[in-house]
Amino acid sequence: MAAARPAFAEESLRIVVPFGAGSGTDNTMRVFAEAYRAATGRTVLVDNKPGGGTTIGTLEVSRAKPDGNTLLYTTGGHTTNAVLMRKLPYDPIEGFTPITLLSRSQGFGLMVPGDSRFKTLEQFLAAARAEPGKINFGSSGIGNTTHVVGELFCRSAKVQLVHVPYKTTPIQDAIAGNIDSFFVSPSLVMPYLQAGKLRMLGISSAKRMPQQPDVPSFTEFGIEADIPGWSGFWGPPKLPPPVVDQLYEALRKGAQEKSFQTYTRDNGSDIVCEPPAQFAAYIASEIERYRRILPPLGIQID
Repeated sequence: MAAARPAFAEESLRIVVPFGAGSGTDNTMRVFAEAYRAATGRTVLVDNKPGGGTTIGTLEVSRAKPDGNTLLYTTGGHTTNAVLMRKLPYDPIEGFTPITLLSRSQGFGLMVPGDSRFKTLEQFLAAARAEPGKINFGSSGIGNTTHVVGELFCRSAKVQLVHVPYKTTPIQDAIAGNIDSFFVSPSLVMPYLQAGKLRMLGISSAKRMPQQPDVPSFTEFGIEADIPGWSGFWGPPKLPPPVVDQLYEALRKGAQEKSFQTYTRDNGSDIVCEPPAQFAAYIASEIERYRRILPPLGIQID
């Protein structure tokens, strides 16, 4: 039976996604939106606001009315942007009210086209060391987590890969064979992996993925590229605590719907639903950690 609609709720809940329509983050949100409607009886308007390295949509939520009717759904890039962007147009902590860490992926995978000459991580590393500066990797933009993971990989593996930033995602160019490799959460490309259009050579998690048991972890090769892949919900600043609690419970109910659980599991992620206070502490600790480990990479976003 659907839960009673919160007293503050309007007809629909607007969730701003600072990524383009059809992106992996957008796809996940649309599956969740239907699960949320089934669990709570409240419809969801998914509002894509891409651009500015996710800052355009994120800023819009930071300026929204704190009434519980507008939320931000974004990724861990919210915390890396806090360190890498010189002119961030909002305070990444004080400018928002954390609601919940929804899901966490099992790491970032090193992907190559399905017909790539690289069949294993050993082959990729051997070629990268023999041909410094000849192999490239794409990312979803300078400073994006897909870029940061790539730079950490290069530093730890002692290889020189050429970075190719994209305005959106390099997935389609990789499938077409226009770039050599890229780093991404496997949850965003699982259908392409299953269809053989992409191949995953390794993953940044400490252990292998159950869905891809033949793919080694980077740690098996002594490579450290520790940028957790996760997604969560934030509200505007100064959301009243009772509203935060109601939103958290409603979002948690949506995450418990079988359709979303199946989608998340099949795509290699785990549902977390971390409570607001715990999520807020995690955000603060991640930003502090990145202030220590990211500056040596030399990445700056104007």
